[in-house]
Amino acid sequence: MVELLAPAGGYETMVGAFNAGADAVYLGGSKFGARAYADNFDKEQVLDAISYAHLHGKKIYMTVNTLVKEREYGEVYDFMLPFAEKKLDGVIVQDLGVMKLIRDEFPEIELHGSTQQTVTGVYGAKLLKELGCVRVVPARELSLSEMKSIKHKADIEVEAFIHGAMCYCYSGMCLFSSMVGTRSGNRGRCAQPCRLPYRSDLTGKNKEQYPLSLKDMCTVDLIPELIEAGIDSFKIEGRMKKPEYAAGVTHIYRKYIDLYYKEPDKKHEISREDMEILRSLYLRTEISQGYYHKHNGKDMVTLASPAYNGTSDAVLADIKDRFLGGELKIKCDIDCKLSLDEDIYITMSAFKGAEHIVKEIRGSKVQTASKRPMDKESVYKQLSRLGNTPFEAENISISIDDKGNGAGIFVPVSELNELRRALCEELEKALLTDEHVETVKKDYGKSQANEKESLPENVKGDVHILVTTKDQLEVALKKADEYSDITRIYVDSNLYQSLDNTPSSRGRLELMVALPYMTRTEQYDGVSEIERILDSLGDKGFDGVLVRNLEQLGLLHDRKFSGKVILDYGIYIWNGQAAEMLKDLACEASIPYELTFHEAKEVSKKVRQKTGLPETYNIYGYTPMMISAGCVKKTLGTCSGFQNKLHSEKLSIYDRMDNELKITTNCLDCYNIIWNAHPTSLHKKLTNIQDAGCFDHYRIDMSVESQKECADIISYYLDSLKSESVSDIFENAEYTTGHFKRGVE
Repeated sequence: MVELLAPAGGYETMVGAFNAGADAVYLGGSKFGARAYADNFDKEQVLDAISYAHLHGKKIYMTVNTLVKEREYGEVYDFMLPFAEKKLDGVIVQDLGVMKLIRDEFPEIELHGSTQQTVTGVYGAKLLKELGCVRVVPARELSLSEMKSIKHKADIEVEAFIHGAMCYCYSGMCLFSSMVGTRSGNRGRCAQPCRLPYRSDLTGKNKEQYPLSLKDMCTVDLIPELIEAGIDSFKIEGRMKKPEYAAGVTHIYRKYIDLYYKEPDKKHEISREDMEILRSLYLRTEISQGYYHKHNGKDMVTLASPAYNGTSDAVLADIKDRFLGGELKIKCDIDCKLSLDEDIYITMSAFKGAEHIVKEIRGSKVQTASKRPMDKESVYKQLSRLGNTPFEAENISISIDDKGNGAGIFVPVSELNELRRALCEELEKALLTDEHVETVKKDYGKSQANEKESLPENVKGDVHILVTTKDQLEVALKKADEYSDITRIYVDSNLYQSLDNTPSSRGRLELMVALPYMTRTEQYDGVSEIERILDSLGDKGFDGVLVRNLEQLGLLHDRKFSGKVILDYGIYIWNGQAAEMLKDLACEASIPYELTFHEAKEVSKKVRQKTGLPETYNIYGYTPMMISAGCVKKTLGTCSGFQNKLHSEKLSIYDRMDNELKITTNCLDCYNIIWNAHPTSLHKKLTNIQDAGCFDHYRIDMSVESQKECADIISYYLDSLKSESVSDIFENAEYTTGHFKRGVE
């Protein structure tokens, strides 16, 4: 049977979700969770939650699904240790370094690959399975057919979102919030700029709309299809929402899941009443079925307003009364035998799954009553007092035998109460058998810090250029002839496929294909596209590829690709252990955009120490803040009609500060790139960067720049790196230094 997985931002929410029929709950602890603004659980609450869930045959999954900085990495072991000892069921993880730690140190905990890892196909899922995951949470953008393929071809558990809010960007690839502030979605602190109004040239610059605000998902009427697709776990979004939401939504999905299994061949209509309850429980004014049967479209967006529906007080009161009144109780049977001159004998039993567990206890000798004899009613009264225990008596059987003395029997009430309490404790312990694992305590942080360093004193970085247009490629090749420090050019995959003539060999100059930001197989077979690129590299004189996601990395690994594999920033290496996880799959890595210069130096040092992988540091480029399945042009205007063809267009939206956010459409793979309003330019930081001696390569990314801008920028940077005196081309231009000094929360 499919698992129903509910969110819990606090203990009351967890209890309510279980009362309403959840099989498992996912929750965050005090650190490393992707909902930093939820109430979350402290250490003792998590431990209590695990015990409570296991007593009732339920499961607890913990979200440790943020990216972890190098200096924080040593804290993860100590954070996880008590939960591992308590037999936490699973951990939802984004950071590959954290995944490695849990896999190696706590192998009894199931690893679940977070939706933040942007799994979009079979090869990414297979790779995560090879790295230790037993379950993946694919990107919300996937169609039902893509989900089905992952389940059946990757042979891994699939957890899919069925209800709640949806991000406009592929989860894990969104840098919007952090680039316009310090609140990173990869750290659980997204400021939700996608829910703000924007203006566009397509609709008139004075008209504000919400083109990046998706409708909330509600798939209750897709339950049969989702079950038949082989989905293992139905996930409800909403750890920051109220207990009534978790309980109410869980109850309705539980109802229709059970109806399906009871009568799988019968179509069960969703009642109007149930649909209205779902709509009213903190969903936006409009809802959709998500991406299961739709790639994108205007009807998936809350263009007019991203506001929430009002919630009926009567509905909330009913949910509170039914599901939030207290903890679940375990049904038990009590059998008490009181025979004169024999030991008091009581048994208490309950089921743990199919196993019937019975505990017994004996007391003092049953005495002859000297005054009023004890009857069954008075014994029942004492034995049924289970209020402060996890138990609720379903049957209480009492037999009294005075062996014909006529005076009746007597046992002290205090002893009955004491025996009842002891028996409850013993049965609870029995139900939690094997719930504790002894783990040897390590000083993990100290052991990491004491690792010997093997760094060269200084690394002299060369320069790599990434281009996306023919004009930019022409400039980059010309500049490579002028500047020997340019040793590599990355050619965007769409540009590569459109080239009539292959750039002539230049000896020292490497040519690489920058693969698409997104690889899917729904409407267009992106996997076959990459396979065609790989098969043609040698003939065209290209040396390897820049990998943007786990699907591509998994495909290259599966094919045993022999060319160079370079990890782009989106394969997040926030700590040395993440690089160690992938050291056999790539020959170079890139510093993520969200790290400060100091953090980048820490990571670079640790990566080299652990793996020897060279690293690239971006010194110029517009940051791709969002990669989306949604198409802004299609939402605000009309589709260009070039879907799944080599075609790209540019448009812009404007925020409340009148900043222009340029957008590039990739029609072949059908996704949008939303660029930061200003380029990140570290031209004034080059001396610091060079003096650090940490980075093997400096990268200059060309995206929306004209041919002249491209030429000016490349020359300016190459001359500046040589310490030549040059006129500052950015003097009157708007730019940002990104996260060079301004770290993310």
